[in-house]
Amino acid sequence: MRVANYVPFLREHGIALDYRPTLSAEQYRLLTSEVSPARKAAAVMSGARHAVLRRPSHDLFLVHRLRLLSPLPGVDPPLRLDAYDLDDALFLGSPAEANLRFQWAKQEARRCIACLRRARLVIAGNSFLASHAAEHARRVEVIPTCVNPARQPLHDHRAAEVVTLGWIGSHTTSVYLKPILPVLAAINANRLRARMVVVGGDTGVREPWIEHRAWSLEEEPAMLASFDVGVMPLPETDWARGKCGYKILQYFSAGVPAIASPVGVAGELTADGRGLTAATPGQWRTALEQLIAGPGERRERGEAVRTFVERHYSYQRWAPELAELFKSLGGSRLDRG
Repeated sequence: MRVANYVPFLREHGIALDYRPTLSAEQYRLLTSEVSPARKAAAVMSGARHAVLRRPSHDLFLVHRLRLLSPLPGVDPPLRLDAYDLDDALFLGSPAEANLRFQWAKQEARRCIACLRRARLVIAGNSFLASHAAEHARRVEVIPTCVNPARQPLHDHRAAEVVTLGWIGSHTTSVYLKPILPVLAAINANRLRARMVVVGGDTGVREPWIEHRAWSLEEEPAMLASFDVGVMPLPETDWARGKCGYKILQYFSAGVPAIASPVGVAGELTADGRGLTAATPGQWRTALEQLIAGPGERRERGEAVRTFVERHYSYQRWAPELAELFKSLGGSRLDRG
C-alpha cells in the first residue's frame, strides 16, 4: 500500500516506479509457515542474493522499511539512498514478542536509523514518525498511507439479527484484540448478537461468536465489504503511535464505520464524528452497543467516511505530491529495492 499500489498513479505524473520486492510470494509464505528454520534461512539467503545481483537501471533508489530481513553491509543499509519510506516506528525496534529473540540478527532499529541518516529524502507515514525521523534525517516529508476506494466494493448496511464486527491484520498484531475479547464475550453472553471476524491473525479464542479467516489479496475487498463495523484497538505505546491507521482507512473505503483506540493516527482519523473512540472496556462496550443497535447510524457514518477517504486518503489525492517529491531529487525512473 505504500509503494506498489502507487505504480499506475505515479505513471500519470511522469514517474516510472519499478517495484522489486526482496522476497517472492513463495519465499514469504515459507517464512510465515511452520517449515524448518533451515528452509526459512535458505529463503532469506536467496532473497538477499537476488537483491545483491540484480543490476540497477534507475535514476533514483527508494527503500521501504528495510531492504532485507537481516543486515548485509553495503546492501542493507545501502550506501546510496535517495528516498526512504517509513510507516512504522522501526527506529524503536519491533516490539512483537515473536520477533524479540531475533533482534540480535535483524537489528531493525540500527538499520532504520542508518537509512534515515543516509537518505536524501525521508517519507514518513504520519507526523509522529516524521518528528522522530527529523532527529536523524536532513529532509522529511509526510505522505499518509492511502487506499484506492475505486477497487473497494461498498458494504450494504441493513438491519441484521447478528452484526458482523471485523478486524484485519497479521498474527503479530492480533494481540491488540485481547482487551476487547471479554467485552465481546459479555455482549454475546445471552445470545449471539455480534460475531467477530478476525482476518489474518489468530486470537486463540474458540467461541461461537468469533471466526478466524486467512488473509488473501484477492479476497480482501470482499471480506472488508462483509463487515458491519470495523475495530482497531491499540495500546498506549510509542510503537502504536507510529501506526498509520491503515485498518481504519480500509474500513472507511468499504463504507464501514469504525471504533478505535484514541492513539496516534487512529484517534485523528476517527475524530470529528467520523468514528467512535474507546479507551476502556466500558467505553468499548458502549461504542459497540451503539453501532450494533443502529443500522441507520452505521449507514450514515459509512457514507460519510467513504467520501472522506476519497478526498483525503486516496492514491489519486496524494500521487501528484509524491511525484513532485521524487522529481525534486532529480529523476523520473525510480527503483524500489
